[in-house]
Amino acid sequence: MVIILRFLFFIFILFSLFANTKPINFNLYKLNSNDIYNKPALLIISGIQGDEPGGFNATSILIKHYKIYDGNVWVVPNLNQHSILKNNRGIYGDMNRKFAELSEDDPEYEIIQNIKKIILDENVIKILHLHDGSGFYRETYINNLLNQNRWGNCSIIDQKTLFEQNDLNNSISKVVEYINRNLLDELHRYRVRDTNTAQGDKEQEKSLTYFATINKKMAFANEASKSLPLNQRVYYHLLAIEGMMKNMNIKFERNFNLDIKSIDKLIDEKDTNIVINDIIELPLHNIRPSINYFPIQKDNNFHSNTPIIWLFKDGEDYRIKHGNKNITRLKPFYTEFDYSLKNVNIIIDDNEVEIPIGTIVSVRNNFIIPSLNYRVNVIGYYKKNIDSEVNIKIKKDELMNKFSIDKDGKKYRIEFYKQEEEKEDKFAGMIIVDFTN
Repeated sequence: MVIILRFLFFIFILFSLFANTKPINFNLYKLNSNDIYNKPALLIISGIQGDEPGGFNATSILIKHYKIYDGNVWVVPNLNQHSILKNNRGIYGDMNRKFAELSEDDPEYEIIQNIKKIILDENVIKILHLHDGSGFYRETYINNLLNQNRWGNCSIIDQKTLFEQNDLNNSISKVVEYINRNLLDELHRYRVRDTNTAQGDKEQEKSLTYFATINKKMAFANEASKSLPLNQRVYYHLLAIEGMMKNMNIKFERNFNLDIKSIDKLIDEKDTNIVINDIIELPLHNIRPSINYFPIQKDNNFHSNTPIIWLFKDGEDYRIKHGNKNITRLKPFYTEFDYSLKNVNIIIDDNEVEIPIGTIVSVRNNFIIPSLNYRVNVIGYYKKNIDSEVNIKIKKDELMNKFSIDKDGKKYRIEFYKQEEEKEDKFAGMIIVDFTN
């Protein structure tokens, strides 16, 4: 009886987590050269399973740090965004088994129809689908980690014989050769794996790549081993992407060296931010795991300079995630927003400058907010004997470390509020002062 009750409690918790949720549609990025007339498109997809971060971290880097100067690359980094946020393979079931038949009642029906339209777009001629798979694929059994039932570190085609001139196999073989010329370790050597799906593999017949293949689109899956750390998975996915672009004569350049040290920096970039409601810019590198009394609305819009950053409601709080990695939790102070304040004059280190609302500004020694028709609240300033902190020279050592937004105690919030008689103040925006330099 106790076991049954525990099981029912577990089911209740799961239901509570997911009952009031709905799928989140994906984003499509088109990385095009200036001259794309009649240029065929390579479609790259990641994030169909939310617990496979190698792929969506790789596509995030692709979108942000590669330039296509001859060719056409389309990228969907977050096909299953809701499952990414939950770090779950598929909170509505395995999305990669929904491409054959699917009821209109399925929560992800609209998402599947949307991605099918993109796959079938006349411009798309090749699809590369990124996954993280278990172990290391080998043609024959070697041990439990290396055998024919493993999926890690292989490039997959569903049925090469569906294409008359065997272009599918030739294309993927060239990609595998490119990867294998740049191995980090011999254990990581890639193989081509043909699943021969049309011979009766009922599960693979439901997959995205098989749907593309039977519709005469050359589709490939690249698997990076889950036995590898994230940076190495990202490395091999980027090699697969580059190999496919080279195969399609897509010319590109990246602004970093493709090595593990560089990938580490790109996964945790110092300039990563999120802009909330266009009047808050929050730097996310080294941010505290929780920020209290954060002004926010019940309905928010946001964007980031990193494609897989996401802000979402989580219970009583809001969370920011980078892919499926927790960044910070915002304890909300719900307030009405006012968008009338556009710029603020600030005296920084004895020089007066005009700063747009919702930005981050570097300060070396001190700053002063001159008087303006808005109430000013410098979060962490301990001399709290006035209503509005204007015309005060504020130094770093006058700010309490525990109120900084970063772990090093160098970044602080300046909040602006519009005041009206007999009404509650409205939040008018934020500027972050950064004493890092």
